[in-house]
Amino acid sequence: MNRALEFEFKLTVRCYNLLLMSLSRFSLFEDLKTLYLEMLGDMVSPNLHTFNTMINASCKLGNVAEADLYFSKIGQAGLRPDTFTYTSLILGHCRNKDVDTGYRVFKLMPHKGCQRNEVSYTNLIHGFCEAGRIEEAFKLFSQMGEDNCFPTVRTFTVLICALCKLGRKLEAMNLFKEMTDKGCEPNIHTYTVLIDSMCKENKLDEARNLLNKMLEKGLVPSVVTYNAMIDGYCKEGTVEAALDILALMESNSGLVPDQWTYSVLIDTLCKRGRLEEAHALFDSLKEKGIKSNEVIFTALIDGYCKAGKVSDAHSLLDRMLAEDCSPNSYTYNTLIDMLCKERKLKEALLLVEKMLSIGVKPTVPTYTILIKQMLKEGDFDHAHRLFDQMVCSGNQPDLFTYTAFIHAYCGIGNVEEAEKLMIKMNEEGIIADSLTYTLLINAYGRMGLN
Repeated sequence: MNRALEFEFKLTVRCYNLLLMSLSRFSLFEDLKTLYLEMLGDMVSPNLHTFNTMINASCKLGNVAEADLYFSKIGQAGLRPDTFTYTSLILGHCRNKDVDTGYRVFKLMPHKGCQRNEVSYTNLIHGFCEAGRIEEAFKLFSQMGEDNCFPTVRTFTVLICALCKLGRKLEAMNLFKEMTDKGCEPNIHTYTVLIDSMCKENKLDEARNLLNKMLEKGLVPSVVTYNAMIDGYCKEGTVEAALDILALMESNSGLVPDQWTYSVLIDTLCKRGRLEEAHALFDSLKEKGIKSNEVIFTALIDGYCKAGKVSDAHSLLDRMLAEDCSPNSYTYNTLIDMLCKERKLKEALLLVEKMLSIGVKPTVPTYTILIKQMLKEGDFDHAHRLFDQMVCSGNQPDLFTYTAFIHAYCGIGNVEEAEKLMIKMNEEGIIADSLTYTLLINAYGRMGLN
């Protein structure tokens, strides 16, 4: 770079370091390495700041081997690693799911004359939490004062998140209170973790109170925060409350909902039979600059299928393909199931061919839907051929596949074949449920064998 600019000015090590830091911040690692090599080519000697940037960038990716190469160059250059160096290595080992080595680096720091800081502790605490070793994380948390370190908002949030994942919400809330009592203000991520946890536990009033508290404090919730609330209300079936959150999201915060937001809302509206509203929401996506994905299309297709609106469902599939959105097996299974329920087996089989032509492989539910319909039509031979094809394609029949056959054989009084299938199921490690046994018991009853 300097050679190209030799008549104007030469880049100093400080200039290179600023450029390297910018590339690292945006995780442009290949560009970072290229610039580092250009720096060496321009005969500019790296300093500790340069090596630390390279080490930290490698560690953020969990690439400890590469980080170690730059670490070795520190000694070769006659320099000494500092707190930032070792803290980055702790991060790298933890990202690499090797928290024990991270802990060894942490313990080594005082022996190398490097003071541990809040980031050193938080990186390792996060590593322990990710490894499911939360008690060790808390032990480390309690030791922070020994190094004159104080937990940061990130330290508290990491632990709160780990407790929520383990379902220890009361402890998470106690830690949240401790955090605020100590004058450490929760951030958007802290609130979002707790709101998400409460929504998953169906404690929506508590979640809404926390959302209101966030807004009162002047914090702007993220799309993830609002999505957690919308998902919670949708799962509870309170669609109006979910739509209110959507309106709040768009008006107060000026945030643009994402594909996930709309997929949850559209799916819920369809399940509640509110197809017109679901389609209106779907149509509004284009003007908002949001591209409908396969989840959104499939939710709407499923809604139309359940409402018996065949042509609308097929039109949506055509639109999906026209908009270069690839249908998945769930999309096709929804349509195949609808066709089978309408006794249009030939059309269902044609749809399977279309599915294969675009590279979507049939799944266990695909085969089971078709087998079930063939058995209903009394075509046992075709059903068995499809069963064999299913196994040959690497799809393991499940309880529903076997139950379809057992139901059909019990229905025609062929208990012997049903029993053979029960034995085969057991051999495959598939446990029969109450329905399977009820079908057999009823069949024995009809034969006077009870």
